[in-house]
Amino acid sequence: MISRFSSSLAASQPALLALGFAILAMISGTSVWLVAQTRGDSKQVMWTLTAKEKLLDLQGQVWRAESDQRGLLLTGAGRYRDAFLADIEAVKNALAEAKAALSSDVGKESRQPLVARLEAAVTAELALLEDTAAKGQNGELDRSPALGNDALVQSRAEDIRINIAQLVRHEQQLLSEAIGASQSTAHLLLIASLFGASLIIALATTSVALVRHSTSRLKIAQRALEEANESLEATVAKRTAELREANEEIQHFAHIVSHDLRSPLVNIMGFTGELEVLRKELFGRISLLRARHEVDPEPDERLAEEFDEALNFIKNSITRMDRLIKAILKLTREGRRELRLELINMTELAQTAADGFSYQSHEAGALIIIDSLPSCVGDRLALEQIFANLLENALKYLRDGIPGQIQVTGRTTASEVVYEVNDNGRGIDPMDRERIFEIFRRSGPQDRPGEGIGLTYVRTLVRRLGGAITVRSGPGGGSTFTVTLPRRTASALQEKTHD
Repeated sequence: MISRFSSSLAASQPALLALGFAILAMISGTSVWLVAQTRGDSKQVMWTLTAKEKLLDLQGQVWRAESDQRGLLLTGAGRYRDAFLADIEAVKNALAEAKAALSSDVGKESRQPLVARLEAAVTAELALLEDTAAKGQNGELDRSPALGNDALVQSRAEDIRINIAQLVRHEQQLLSEAIGASQSTAHLLLIASLFGASLIIALATTSVALVRHSTSRLKIAQRALEEANESLEATVAKRTAELREANEEIQHFAHIVSHDLRSPLVNIMGFTGELEVLRKELFGRISLLRARHEVDPEPDERLAEEFDEALNFIKNSITRMDRLIKAILKLTREGRRELRLELINMTELAQTAADGFSYQSHEAGALIIIDSLPSCVGDRLALEQIFANLLENALKYLRDGIPGQIQVTGRTTASEVVYEVNDNGRGIDPMDRERIFEIFRRSGPQDRPGEGIGLTYVRTLVRRLGGAITVRSGPGGGSTFTVTLPRRTASALQEKTHD
């Protein structure tokens, strides 16, 4: 239930985040574009205002120059001449500044003819002004009839005024358009910001509502899970206690059964010994009687052979049953033995186990290789028996005529210690890979000594240490037994063994 709610919330949150980022990106992009538009509009406004200012300045300079020109023409005073010369330079500078201010690309096509006419009128005015200045310096003002022609001067001044007025109206129109565009852009920016803010608020409200709803349902599911866990823990504890009790009963039953079986077995072994004594005495008397009465000995000899054969069969069966009972007792004792945990040098332990089979390996022409093994915390006796049984099993099932090689390797993982016993023996049929760990079960031809108990004993020991054992094998391809033990501290494993 929690998983379903969590997955629902986890699925909705990325979608909401993606939508939020998309809205923010849209708002940001729109804002950047609108700000750029506003900046362009503001720039155009500044250009237009500057152009108007320069045009009015040009007009003022022309009027000042004309005023000083009249003063010079009327009085011929030197102060008017100096001011008049300065006015000519001021008109030139004002014309250049006005042309620069009127170089904007906006409205350029409609502005160019007006600028050209203004420039022509001002140029003509400058020519007249410069001519006046030159005449004044040469003392020829009263001999120039054109200089007193007020109609001509007024005509040029009027042309300049009209051209400037047209340009001012043109720039005023551009200014109005720029201001209108700027206001529209600002209005759009406000609308976009308000719309984006509304979307973000709606998205945030939806997200909060979804999270609160999911959190509420998650808390309900969490409480249900806690109740289920408590119930499960109680059930597991109960089942564990029942299993522990059942295991103790099984071990106790196996011990009693083994003991009860061993008692009559001892009696049978005793009576078998008595039969052997009686056989010697009985057939000794028969031999004496046969010799005394000169009876054919063949029937008696045949009877003696059959008796010996039956007696040997009984003795072999008793011996096998005795081994089986001892094996069962060994398993039950191991299940009840308290483990003594310590940090063990596994390289030394495995090498000691291999040294114990030096004679058998020499006779079989086999080589046992012990690699450097990682240490582990465990019960020394249990680990010695595990590796002794695995090495004995590997030696027992080597292939005839092929030099045997048995290698013990080890490695560690984050939570486990892994040991492997690898051989190049005759291998195990895939159908028997699990069966070989069952008691009294063996694989392949039954041409090797043993009762099928060793691997069962090994698995019991490995499980008691909290590990597992598996096998990889195939017919004729050798076998690899893998023992996996947990990487635990001695205190943790000691607590586990006391459970």
